Formats: sequence, structure tokens, C-alpha cells
Amino acid sequence: MKLAEKIMTLRKQRGWSQEELAQQLSVSRQSVSKWESGASVPDLDNILKMSAIFDVSTDILLKEELDLNERNTVVGDVQTEQMKMDPFDMTNSASAQSGMQQQFGEDTRSEEIPTHHVSMREAKDYLEWAKHKAPWIAFGTFLCVLSPVWLLMLSGMAEYKVLPITEDMAGGMGVAILLGMVAVAVAIFIIKGAHQERFRSFETQHIAADEEVRRMVLEEKQEFAPLSRKCTVTGVILSILSVVPMMLMAAFSMPDIYYIYSLGILLIFVAIATFFFVWSGTITGSYQILLEEEDYSLKNKQSSEKRKQISRIYWCSVTAIFLAVSFLTNRWDLTWIIWACAGVLCGAVSAIMSLAGK
Repeated sequence: MKLAEKIMTLRKQRGWSQEELAQQLSVSRQSVSKWESGASVPDLDNILKMSAIFDVSTDILLKEELDLNERNTVVGDVQTEQMKMDPFDMTNSASAQSGMQQQFGEDTRSEEIPTHHVSMREAKDYLEWAKHKAPWIAFGTFLCVLSPVWLLMLSGMAEYKVLPITEDMAGGMGVAILLGMVAVAVAIFIIKGAHQERFRSFETQHIAADEEVRRMVLEEKQEFAPLSRKCTVTGVILSILSVVPMMLMAAFSMPDIYYIYSLGILLIFVAIATFFFVWSGTITGSYQILLEEEDYSLKNKQSSEKRKQISRIYWCSVTAIFLAVSFLTNRWDLTWIIWACAGVLCGAVSAIMSLAGK
């Protein structure tokens, strides 16, 4: 009897529908249907789960020469052989099982991480959503980085009498523009993240996908890689060039107002560089999530919830410090530096947590 027939027989013996079996295995009903029709074969992880659910050995499921009515004999023989094993043999058996899991492409993972089986349609929908979201999220980030420019420029022009306005007027107009740009950015983040709930489990659960799905994702990732490298190179070059105007102002001893202009140019260059980084990073991240690579490996998923809690506390604290310092000093044109320092420090904290295995 073939594996497909055994799965169908065992399921019907327990009076389960394909949907009920799929729920117990954390897979889609279509997957169970394909297994029973012989169109596809379950991976080792699902074989082990069905062995436990149906109370049969994996030999009964996998060996065509063994019928279902032989399961009690086989299970008894296996248990007897295990009782006879010495500790060294049992260690070798455990090592062999671990090797089988690696051979089938399964990682050793904590029981706390649930499994999410991703179909081809679901994977394509997620990648399309990520590609649609990426430029909008990048634009929102661009607005956040760019928002202090008007405040900085207007304050400088008012101080050096370039514009016929008072410093208070310049500060009020600059803060209004800053808050307006941030509000637009926040609206973009909320609107474009509205459909994220459907795919939120991808970042926290183990992704189980057929070989065909993984091959499709890997091919798209390889196709996007050259464009991603160009975005990274462009962003790095813009970040380096951003300080050139300020260095030139210092070299030629230009008036102070020109330093403010050069600082505005610096922020503009950094904002454009950030757009490229975020756009390509969002799309690349979607491939890494489905393939469980780098930041989205199983090990990192186990500690992701703790990192999220620390991140929330960290950025709430930074916001409180920024607002307190800004209102006390009334130097909104300078206190934006707190965000830049906080971003650099955040990267350092994240690296320390990774080294500590948090």
C-alpha cells in the first residue's frame, strides 16, 4: 500500500476530514489533498507528526511492503529493539535521526515555534505585497529624515537676516512643516501596513514550504540581487558625498549661513540614500523571511519577541528624551541629532544582543 493510500485510510478510520487533519498538522487542506492523491509527498516533519497522530511507526507509513494491519507488530518490534540498545547505540540513533532531518532540509528548532506551511499562491501574494509596500515605506522614511531640513534652513535664514522673518516665526513654521511631513509618513506606514496582519506570522513562525516554492523564491531573490547591490552602492556613495559640501565650506572659510545650507544638503543626501536602503532592504527582507535566512533564521525568531519588547522601550525612551530636551532648550534645529545618535546606538545594542545570544 502506498503512502497516499495509507494517509487516506488512517484519516477515514478516525472520521476526520482533510480540513481537520490539516489543522492538526498546521498545513493547508490542499496539501493533505495532494498527499492523498499522490501529487506530492509530505516532508519528514509532517511524516513524524502523522506517525504520532495516527499512532503508527514511520516504517508503516513509508514502506510500501508493510500494510496498516502490521503496525502493531512493527511498533512492538521497534520498541523491543530500542530496549535492547545500549546508551552508545541510542546516541547514534539520535544522531542518525538528526542527520535525516538535515537531509530533508529541516532545522532543529524549539517546540515553542509553530510551523506555518506556505503554499505557492501565498508566497507569491506575500512577495507582491512586499514589492508594492517597499517604495511607500521607503518614501515615508525619506520624509522622516528630510523633515528637519526646513526647520534648520528657516531658523538659519531668520538668524542671519536672509529672510525678513523673526526667529520665533521661523521656528514655528519649521516645526509645523516638520510635524506635517512626519504625519504624512506615519499615515503611509499605517495604510501600507494595514494588510500586514495576514503575513505577520511569517516573521515569528517556522516557514515550511515545498521545494517548488523555495525554488521560486530563490530564483526571484537571485534576479533582484544585482538591483539590490546597485541600491546599496548608490546609498553608500550618497552618504559619503553628503559631507563634502560641509568640508568645502570649512576649506574656504565661508560665512556661517553656508554651513547651515551645507547641513541641509547633508540631510537631503542622507534622506535619498535612506530611500534606496529601505526600498531594497524591504524587498530583500521578504525573500529572507520565506527562506528563513540571516535575521529571520529560526534562532533569531526564538528571540524576536524579547528584542521587540526592548526595542519598544528603547524608542519610547528616545522620544521622551527628544521632546524633553527640545522643549527645555527650544533648539529644535539642533536636537534632531538625538535621533541620529539613537539610530547608531540602536545598531550597537542590536549587535551586542546578537553576540550575547539574546
